[in-house]
Amino acid sequence: MKKYTAEQLNILLDELLTYPHELPWLEWKRSNNDIERIGKYISALANSACIEKREFGYMIWGIDNESKNVVGTTFSPGIAKKGNQPLEIYLKNTLSPNIAFAFYQFEYNEKNIVLLEVEAAYRQPIMFKEDAFIRIGESLTELRNHPDLSAKIYRTVEKDWSAETIIGATIEDLAPEAIKAARERYSEKHRNDSFAEEIANWGTEEFLNKAKLTINGKITKAAIVLLGKPESTHWLNQSVVKITWNLLDNDNTSIDYQHFEPPLLLAVDRIFAKIRNITIRTMPDGTLFPVEISQYDSWVFREALHNCIAHQDYTLCRNIVIAEYPDRVQFSNIGAFAPETLENVLHDNGRPRFYLNRQLTEAMVELNMIDTIGSGIKRMFKKQQKRYMPMPDYIIYTEPEEMVQVILYGKILDGRYTKLLMRQTDLNLDEIILLDKLQKGVPISREAATQLRKKRLIEGRYPNIYPAEKIAVTTDKLEEYLDNKAYDDAFYIQKILEYLCKKGHANRQEITRLIKKHLSQQLSEVQKNQKIGNLLSVKMAARMKVIVNVGSRNKPAWELTDAGRIACKKSNTSCKKGCKNEICHK
Repeated sequence: MKKYTAEQLNILLDELLTYPHELPWLEWKRSNNDIERIGKYISALANSACIEKREFGYMIWGIDNESKNVVGTTFSPGIAKKGNQPLEIYLKNTLSPNIAFAFYQFEYNEKNIVLLEVEAAYRQPIMFKEDAFIRIGESLTELRNHPDLSAKIYRTVEKDWSAETIIGATIEDLAPEAIKAARERYSEKHRNDSFAEEIANWGTEEFLNKAKLTINGKITKAAIVLLGKPESTHWLNQSVVKITWNLLDNDNTSIDYQHFEPPLLLAVDRIFAKIRNITIRTMPDGTLFPVEISQYDSWVFREALHNCIAHQDYTLCRNIVIAEYPDRVQFSNIGAFAPETLENVLHDNGRPRFYLNRQLTEAMVELNMIDTIGSGIKRMFKKQQKRYMPMPDYIIYTEPEEMVQVILYGKILDGRYTKLLMRQTDLNLDEIILLDKLQKGVPISREAATQLRKKRLIEGRYPNIYPAEKIAVTTDKLEEYLDNKAYDDAFYIQKILEYLCKKGHANRQEITRLIKKHLSQQLSEVQKNQKIGNLLSVKMAARMKVIVNVGSRNKPAWELTDAGRIACKKSNTSCKKGCKNEICHK
């Protein structure tokens, strides 16, 4: 629950007194010492606030119900008891599920006032003992008699921290330079709208309402995040709004760092100015002139950081972190990835299940900071493709806490290879991302490999796949391609037959030396030895019966069988020269 100062409590009461009469979420009392009835009211106020889409429900002692005059009260929640139990302990034990509520006792116009603030119910009704209550008009009644209202509570959407208004905060808590920048961004966003010429004539309060930074003139937490003065963050209670930039070397040692506080609207440009953004030169095919590419595209960088700001869970009191390495920048924010998977974003598979900070996100859209929710990420990938740079990496964590990391690479991992991939007009974004993973050494699924194989973009046996000749030769990677290329078994069998035909016999070590150099370099040493063993014992000896082991199991010595000599003679017309088998001379 919020912790209010005496000044804030007076401001809150002033605001509540502006309502002309009681509401389902607002109750006035001269005095009420009936603890059982107070419990029922907490249930009713919580449930009614949820239905009315209010953050809290209120019950105030010391106000005349008819005239709304401030008369004061003798009720004191601090000394009230039910049996031997203090009031608050009794209520906490009889209300379910757990609900946050707080009593505040303070002076207003020299009168004693008690204010009870009750958090709105969320996804299930609040019950006192075994019954849930609600207020219909000014009457207290059981919720079971209103199933339509009960259903509304069960359909409650996630709460929006950023939409909460701050009692006592004013426009004076916002930085004038940030308000000016916000107005400029808003004007740019809506330059083609019918009301574009009117924006310059709006007052500050009207503009902030239109930009979804305030609600009916009340300052929201979203406004403090984007436009607030650094000292205004005290209004956010225990929440932390801070971005940390950390410069590291290749050994992960911190070289420099800096913290950035609101207004975050202005902090983004200051952070980007800290990033070392050198120029990369690459020579396209068919030209004598290099193309110059900056390490980090300004729009892509800002989009990644803006997404961190929009989706950070500020209630967990953690910083947004930007870790800058010599060859990459890593963005980290605490909170769930709203679309759940990157594939959902790239394939437009429906809207995200929720937005953690809907008010903040919508305000950022109005200020032209982010695209229509979700579309900005896809645009990041396409921009990187056009710049011949690696695709961004998205790492989504759910344990031990929900966190999203985005990595932007500041170097071309393989210039010629990457540029060729990005120029292929017949490749869609999915295929480009898969090929991008291959160049990063990231495993891809069997289904994805099949997709690439159909277009003859890869070769090899899964999972030891590698670029196909179509790409490798064009990118002057023929030597690497031949090293990685796996010949078919017929090639290896013929090599072994020729060797045995000319030498007469061979042990395992000799055949290993003969074949190993022709195996794909993508195979490990263990896999290479297994491949040779299966080729000799299973395929050539057991199945084809073209060779036989005349040695022992531990020390094999392979020779050709008659079938092997015939097979060798048929496939190698020059085998008579130097051949030690009589059958080849017949």
